[in-house]
Formats: sequence, C-alpha cells, structure tokens
Amino acid sequence: MQDPTAPAVPRARAASARLPRPARRPLPPVLAAALLALAACGTRVDVPAPDTAAATLPFPEPPPSVVTLPISLELGAVVRKVEGLVPRTQSREDEWHPMGKVPVLGTLYVKEMWERDPLEVGLDGDGVEVSAQVRYRARIAEQTCFPRLGCRWTQLAWCGHEGTMPSLRVGLRTRLRWRRDWTVEPATTAAPVEAGAPCRLTRANVDVSERVRNAVQGLLDGAVPQVDAEMRKALVLRSRVEEVWDRLQEPIPAGKGVFILFRPEAVAVAEPTARGTRMSTTVAVTTRPRVVLGDRPATRPLPLPDFSREVPKAGEFRINLVAELPYETANRLLADALVGKVVELRGHRIKVRGVQLYPGGGERLALAVKVGGDARGTLYFVGTPIYNPVAQTVVVPDLDFSVESRNVLGRSADWLLHDEMRDRIREAAQFAVGDRVADIRGKVNTAMNRNLGKAVRLSGHVESLRPVGVVVTQTAIATLVEADGRARVDITIR
Repeated sequence: MQDPTAPAVPRARAASARLPRPARRPLPPVLAAALLALAACGTRVDVPAPDTAAATLPFPEPPPSVVTLPISLELGAVVRKVEGLVPRTQSREDEWHPMGKVPVLGTLYVKEMWERDPLEVGLDGDGVEVSAQVRYRARIAEQTCFPRLGCRWTQLAWCGHEGTMPSLRVGLRTRLRWRRDWTVEPATTAAPVEAGAPCRLTRANVDVSERVRNAVQGLLDGAVPQVDAEMRKALVLRSRVEEVWDRLQEPIPAGKGVFILFRPEAVAVAEPTARGTRMSTTVAVTTRPRVVLGDRPATRPLPLPDFSREVPKAGEFRINLVAELPYETANRLLADALVGKVVELRGHRIKVRGVQLYPGGGERLALAVKVGGDARGTLYFVGTPIYNPVAQTVVVPDLDFSVESRNVLGRSADWLLHDEMRDRIREAAQFAVGDRVADIRGKVNTAMNRNLGKAVRLSGHVESLRPVGVVVTQTAIATLVEADGRARVDITIR
C-alpha cells in the first residue's frame, strides 16, 4: 500500500519510479565524522549591516566670542614736532617799542619779553591738550621831547623784574573722532587761558598779561594745521587693526595637525581714553574660534569692515576644542577588550573573533562583532556616543543590537538576544579621551601666546572645560569641548 505521507510523484515520472533502485552503501567512517563535525558547527547567522546612508553631522558652531585689542597710541613724537613750531622765547628789550596811544598819557612805549617751558601734552577723554607755562616781564615808558633839549624817556610802570615773574598757561585743545572708515578727524581750538598773578600796570592802564597771551596764542594758532596733520599721522589706527584682522583669519598652528581658527566677523571701537602722552582705545573683534584637526584648513580672507560703536562686553573667551579618537585606535582598544573572549548564553557558547567600529549614520556609531562557536557570522550593534565629563570618557550607553540583527536572530538564534551579550559589548565600548583633551588644551594655550606681527602680540589661555557633545565623523569619534578663557591682542604704536 502507498504511504499517504510520501510526496506525490508526478505522472510523467511514474514509469521510472517503478524501476528497481541500487542499494545504498554505508558512508566511510572519515566522511561520516566530517559530516557530524559540520553538523555540530554553530548556526549560521547572516545579518545585513545597518543602514549608514545618513550624512555625518557637522560640528556645531561655537558661540560668538570677543577678542579684545587694547591699542596704545604714543603721542611723544607729536609733542616733539609741535615744539619746533612754537618759539621758546621772544624778547623785545633791546629798545623801546611803541604800543599805542593811551588817553591822557598819549603814546606809550614798551620793553617786554616772554619765555615758555617745554610744551606739555595732556590727554583727557577724547581730547589732546598742548599747553605751556609762559613767564614774562615788561616796562612801560613815555617819551617827552623839548625844543633844543631833545627827548627823554620816563618809565611809568614795570612788572616781573623783581621777584617771581608773572605767568600764565596757554595752549590748544584737539578733539579726536574716529570715523567708521578708520580715519581720524582732529579738530583743534584754543584752550582757555589759566592766568597766574596778573601783570596789570595800573598807572598806564595796560594789561601786559593779555598782550603776552595774545602773542603766544597767535603762534599756537598758526601751528593748528600742522598739529592736525601730525595727529592724523600719529593716530593711524586702520593699518594696525587691519594687520590683526588679516592675521586672525589665518590658521594658527598649534602642533602637528592642530590649527586654531578665530574666524573674525565684526569689529567695534570704544571711545579713546588717555593718560600722560599715551592714548588708548579698545578694539573688540567678534569671532567664532574653533580648533581644527588635520591638514591646514583653507580660508578665504575678508576685508576689514567698518567698525561699530556698540562695543560688546569683553566676557569670557570661548573656543571649541576637538579631541579626535580615530577608528583605528578605537578598534584596537575594542579588540584588546573583546577578541578571544568566550560568552556563555543559555547553554550556548560563542567566541568573539573580531570587532570593527565605524560611522552608523547621523549621530550614531555602528559596531560589527564577528562571532564563532554556537553561532557563526557578524552581529551589529548601534548607539549614540556621549561624553562622560567625570570619567573623561566617551561611552555609548544605548549601544544595542541593530534592528537587522534582532530580525535575523529572532528567527534563527534568539538565545543570542540576551542582555548579557549586549552588556559585555556595551561595557567594552568606553574610550578614555581625557589625555587627548588635555593635550589639545595645552597646545592651544601655547599657540595663543605668540607674536602676530611687528608690535602685535596675541596672548590668551583656556581655563575651565565644558563638554558640548560627541560628533561622529568619517574617520574618528570627535569629542567637542567648549573651553572658557581669555584672549587679547596688544598693539603698540610708537
């Protein structure tokens, strides 16, 4: 009778089915053992790799920072130029000189002289004062002439010939204004006279102080155009700031394969202040600094923009530090922790034969784990790396089987989907980066203290570190740390 459970044989082949079949021979012992060994090998798991088509996330932009540029403008050279424009003394004591008619007395004559101390330059706010202490003396006389007797001089009054000479202070005041195009527009006017003890010859009703003031002030007023010209030449701000602006756009090397990019965006200038003969102002450059690893980055220079008067507060300087952990290094660390290890799961044994970490798309990492034993093939895990600031490590706390791994294992080897397997992999995926962050920080501190040009000095340092996140790139796991500190550029114009 035909076995009802046997598969039906098609009619076209029924005749051949009725032919006698040769008897089967037993397998050789060696071949039988080989087949048994193959049967004993682990289950083959063919897991497709997870999708990594998503683009790698770019580095987040750092917050704006302010690099301050305290600028000192020394006006000593202007003082020396103006000194040569104004005489140090003027004397008319060799003979009597007419000075005009006075009621009752008639024509009066004078012998006079004045002398000044060296010019002093004082800076007050946005102004420059050029002044001098002037001392003087004078004699007033009248001339009386008689027929046949001739003329004689009668001295009426005098001052400054006995004791301390009378004095007064005269000068100019220049108000400075920087235009937004970086040019300086000085406006010079006469400064108010500060008179000491007056020299008023009451008998002749003559104020010698006024005469001397007018004489010296006239000489100072004549020097105004040249004073303004010297101020413009001394206060050349644009060329100095432009030099720094251009330098801040260039990558600053901070070690092999490490560069600082300041990336300046805008400029503001504070109102000038002064002390002695030195005028100072602060130029605030808004930047978005970051550290770049790899080849020297290409930059496109931007021209110096017009400045603003709205000077931002010079708060903490912030710069993004990047500490990269190349996949080559991470894979070596993972291999040391996992390869060769045996894991027992629900009566099964598997052995880790290889590991490979690579970008998992977007913010994720993917980890391929090649296994042998009771299961043969490659398992995939995915997760999002984060930075642990306490341990200074990159960890992947959500590292877990990929969707593709779960789907395949659920059909062929669900015993592998065990928390212990996941936890062993997750525990190994921890990477110390504290030394790398400290190394980058040290290189940045060194690079931020250097000369940027003639009389231009960059100085700064980073202090506290604040983790921003972890960025997955095509070549490495990049830990992004925001560093707070200070940065300034000192410019001295001599």
